[in-house]
Amino acid sequence: MTGIESIPCRIRIGVTGHRKLDDPAAVEALVKKALDTKIEGLLPEDARRKIERAQRAGMAAIAFCVVTPLAEGADRVVARAVLDYPDARLDAVLPLALEDYLEDFATEESRKEFAELLGRCGKPIFLRIRRIQDESRDPDEQAKLRRDAYAQAGRYVVDHCDVLFAVWDGEPLRNHGGTAEIVQYALEQHRPILRVWGDSFEVLNRGESAGG
Repeated sequence: MTGIESIPCRIRIGVTGHRKLDDPAAVEALVKKALDTKIEGLLPEDARRKIERAQRAGMAAIAFCVVTPLAEGADRVVARAVLDYPDARLDAVLPLALEDYLEDFATEESRKEFAELLGRCGKPIFLRIRRIQDESRDPDEQAKLRRDAYAQAGRYVVDHCDVLFAVWDGEPLRNHGGTAEIVQYALEQHRPILRVWGDSFEVLNRGESAGG
């Protein structure tokens, strides 16, 4: 029907990865290259057919959504890469109450960057509402609650994405809720995974529905 805007296929891009990156700009460029060249091949067959039909008809075929906790490093780099695409959306899932989460950002510049990105999300998901200090005064228990919260956020991202981008050095598990643990969880859930590191990217898992 003429005059009716087509509805694109919304592909949800999840992200897990390291906070400290040597060259964030290079990572962002690799993420965009992977989005341009690899994403469609990781989708289920029925989704690929719909996209192909839309493309043949000259309609908008794909729009992205990035699902991320917006932590420093990989979370924000991937978010910025995805948001550069037309009609992209950000779905933020925050592991902690806002006051607790802001404490984990090293600088005022980092907190401002977080606020700017969070402002592009219509309705953030908070996995914890209660502040950690209200739940426990013991420093060791508080640290455990934080680790558990980050692990829960990582699993939420995996459960709510179509493809997971892992900005990961490939090293084994270092701590609870870390990147290696979330990648392993994504493998167990048969989620398609793209690993980005150094000067390249690779498909770690195609996912059951994408034929691998």
